[in-house]
Amino acid sequence: MAGQKKKKFQYKDYEIDPRIMDSKKDYHLEQAYSLCVNELGLQQTKRDQIIAFYIAIISFVIPAIIELNLSNMIKGLSFLALFVLGIMLAWVVVRYRVYKEVYWITSRVLKQLYNFEKEAINKELVQHMFYRNLKKSTEGVFVYRKDDKTKVNGWKSYRKNLYSSESILFHILVLISSVVLWIGVYMLLSDFSIVREIVASVLTLANLLYFTRHYYKQLTKIYDVVFNDDDASFNAVFSKAWFLHFHLDFNENKKDSDGLSP
Repeated sequence: MAGQKKKKFQYKDYEIDPRIMDSKKDYHLEQAYSLCVNELGLQQTKRDQIIAFYIAIISFVIPAIIELNLSNMIKGLSFLALFVLGIMLAWVVVRYRVYKEVYWITSRVLKQLYNFEKEAINKELVQHMFYRNLKKSTEGVFVYRKDDKTKVNGWKSYRKNLYSSESILFHILVLISSVVLWIGVYMLLSDFSIVREIVASVLTLANLLYFTRHYYKQLTKIYDVVFNDDDASFNAVFSKAWFLHFHLDFNENKKDSDGLSP
């Protein structure tokens, strides 16, 4: 009907018709699943390479800086340059972490889509399956309050994720770059015996707190739609699940291809 508003949250309210289930597997889904799993492992490999690269760089550069006959100002600026490199790599690692989480959910969706008829796979079904898996995955990321299951206990959720291998490796990178920052500031303020220790410590602590908050904020942002029911939040995370975009309008694409047939 003209002027009628489109119903929001179709990916939440979509109901699966059992009659569209099919035991036959679709080759394209299988291929997409294989690519998604490979990309999932690639994100982890890239993260490990970035951390190893930074450790290798500072292992060679820092001894050279210390041994060279340079002023404390030059040495301090050199350490700050290494620190800037470290925080740039930390941002990249956070991005890899976000995509790894999305690809993990995507791979589960693709595997579940095997159970449906090829012609039944459409935008609403794919988005519904993605949202359902997204909602289910919150149990592995968040800890809810005992008195209110709809609200998250931030501190317990942080501790739950703190000891995962993903979080530990990220914090190692941030900790190393923070130590480099401390040394750089300490050398730059070599003429101020007391102030340099305070300033260096404050900046180092601020860097640790900022990146810790940034890491968990970006991770939890993936699940915003589960809590705020906002289409923009859903689209933001679904846009990263590009392996699912091949099947959003399968029926429409099929009609187009049929129309081209003689």
